[in-house]
Amino acid sequence: MDQNFHNNERIDELIVNYLSHQLSPNEREELHTWLSLSDDNRRYFTGMQDLWNTLATHDKDAFDNEAAYRRFKTRISFQQQPDGKKLRKHFPSPVYWAAAVIAAFILGGLSFLVINNEIIQHNTKQYAIYVPYGAKTRVVLPDNSVVWLNAGSTLRYGQNFGQKSRQVALVGEGYFEIAHNPAMPFTVNANQASVRVLGTKFDVKAYPEDKRLDVTLLRGSIQLTTIYQPNKILKLIPNQLAVVDKTHQNVTVEKVDACEAAAWTKGKIVFDEELFGQIVRRLERDYNVTIDVKDPKINKMRFYGDFRNAQSIQEILNIMTSNNEFHYTMNENHISVFQ
Repeated sequence: MDQNFHNNERIDELIVNYLSHQLSPNEREELHTWLSLSDDNRRYFTGMQDLWNTLATHDKDAFDNEAAYRRFKTRISFQQQPDGKKLRKHFPSPVYWAAAVIAAFILGGLSFLVINNEIIQHNTKQYAIYVPYGAKTRVVLPDNSVVWLNAGSTLRYGQNFGQKSRQVALVGEGYFEIAHNPAMPFTVNANQASVRVLGTKFDVKAYPEDKRLDVTLLRGSIQLTTIYQPNKILKLIPNQLAVVDKTHQNVTVEKVDACEAAAWTKGKIVFDEELFGQIVRRLERDYNVTIDVKDPKINKMRFYGDFRNAQSIQEILNIMTSNNEFHYTMNENHISVFQ
């Protein structure tokens, strides 16, 4: 057995043990180190994870961990060539064969379950999907609801999701298309606010570092409650934006073009007279960069823009600086902005 095949077999073993909750602390560290080595490794892990989730939830009546494990190992064995070697060293093929049956796909980056007990709590059987900066991910939940997760976001839900209740926890930004089920409302918990729906389309932006939490309704209706007024239920109608001000601990409602709130799911970056200080945080997440604004007055400037993620951050900043209101320099992933 050659060394490459041995290494690949070892990684498969670690991933299977992780997904079946049998990973030791030392193995968890070994897998985490391997994930940090390259994008190819994380793509391979994502493909394996997606296939596991699909096979594990194929039986809608109950989650059979052992049966899912057997199906998963059988499926992996099909990926070996007749001579017993893996197809490729850099693992692109599992992403393609998993794509035929997966319930999630990746746009512009990667998503994976963090190898960290703070995220995956085995004893409470919680699942967490984490999207790093520079990435966006589409996820289909067991009830067929669709969730888009923006850069730097985490979605958590229990193993029993959809059986007696439909509750998820969101950190960051998520766009939700909820499968209609009058008997089982869908709830999104996002720190300062909770959104309750039966079936609808809406966007929640709830990054912990932001001074506000936004909930935008595209279709249907939602009920919003906050920690500041827990007994008050706010009902939104389409094309309304609820802004939860964390500083002043209040909620305001505005009329908006709600489609713009979901534009990021189509690879667009839209600024509508937005403060530069808010734009900076979005660009940092979307492009995985650090932006240092040297003059605080620049953060109070407002800009309008309609871009696509296919454009580089240099292209976006070059357009924004065309009127010479500010200038910038860039050194690898660090950007300095000054007047």
